[in-house]
Amino acid sequence: MLEISQKTHKTSDANLEISQKGLQNFMQRKDIGFSDLPFRMPLWNTSADLAKKMSAKFKRLVIVGIGGSSAGPQVICEMFQKKNIFFIDNVDPLQFQRTIIEIGDLEEVCWAFISKSGSTIETLCTLEYLLEIYSKKGLDLVEQSVVITENQPNSLFKWAQAHKVPTLEIPKDVGGRFSILSPVGIFPAAFAGLNTESFRQGALSALKETSLISHVMAQVLQSFQRQEWITLFWFYNSTCRWFGVWLQQLWAESLGKATNREKGEAPRASSPMWAIGACDQHSILQQVMEGARDKFVLFFRFEHLENDSHILAKTHFPETEMLKGKSMGELLKVETLSTQEALEHNRVSTMTFKSKGLDESTLGFLFMFFELVVAGLGEAQRIDAFDQPGVELGKILAKEKLLKS
Repeated sequence: MLEISQKTHKTSDANLEISQKGLQNFMQRKDIGFSDLPFRMPLWNTSADLAKKMSAKFKRLVIVGIGGSSAGPQVICEMFQKKNIFFIDNVDPLQFQRTIIEIGDLEEVCWAFISKSGSTIETLCTLEYLLEIYSKKGLDLVEQSVVITENQPNSLFKWAQAHKVPTLEIPKDVGGRFSILSPVGIFPAAFAGLNTESFRQGALSALKETSLISHVMAQVLQSFQRQEWITLFWFYNSTCRWFGVWLQQLWAESLGKATNREKGEAPRASSPMWAIGACDQHSILQQVMEGARDKFVLFFRFEHLENDSHILAKTHFPETEMLKGKSMGELLKVETLSTQEALEHNRVSTMTFKSKGLDESTLGFLFMFFELVVAGLGEAQRIDAFDQPGVELGKILAKEKLLKS
């Protein structure tokens, strides 16, 4: 489903060995469960069954969640152009008000409240406001809600239990940013009518690609050794914007750590960025091309787009004369290859991935594949890739300010 079609630098044997060992060490861990999710059939079945029941009753779904509780589902909805699913993923009163207006009849909406911890203040804040809105209209939000969280006595779970709101479990051994192949992603995918079994099969396929995963890890480690402190994921596919957001969170929260497992200074990891196709050739390419040589650019090509069958019969402008008898996909392919070649000519490190298509199976593969790459890099770097201590202080300070105000 995915192959490396080009790379600037040969993979060193030493880094490949480190990567293979890191991935192997991760796969032997019993405390982290995201790689086991494709085998946990009760999660898939209960999520799909509840989604089928709710989609029969309600025309639209609104997902209330933030970070790992929202980014993955937005990938799914963007890639498959599902217009009946909406998101409230920020504390933004204007976005909230606009979403309420956009979804229309509140009686036709299913609400999914997603929080790994069940104590996320932004998610609970939205729930509080919705309870008021529904109450003022004489409606019962409880009858239209689903809760996705850990099965433990957190605030969201206790609210669901008290009001008999259907709940789906995020397993305790699966972190929020690694939860897309849990009910976090299964429920909205099934609500949208997508083939969740294909997602699962794609994820299973990724688990078998240990050689490819190790090679990608090794290339990333070599980029760190070259002091390339920005890893740029460049997708030549407009439906991959939210995949870029999802991958950015996965990479940044997992690899950006101050200390290693021995409480010493952690090895430095790159900051992630993402870009989309030709449009970002007209935004950031200048700096990538001629700025500091501190970037490792990973291109993503998709053959189903490059093999577009709509041929341009005639042209009307001198600039487009060369496109006569060609497709838009051919232009996309040429621009991808030319940008990569130009960067390599300017001594910017690149690697190119190629996929034949982008269906449910491929997306399930990509989710699992990059989760394994990041988890393996955490092992190779001797860091905890599954916590995020750097975001906790801001939460503590925000609560203190709210209590004082």
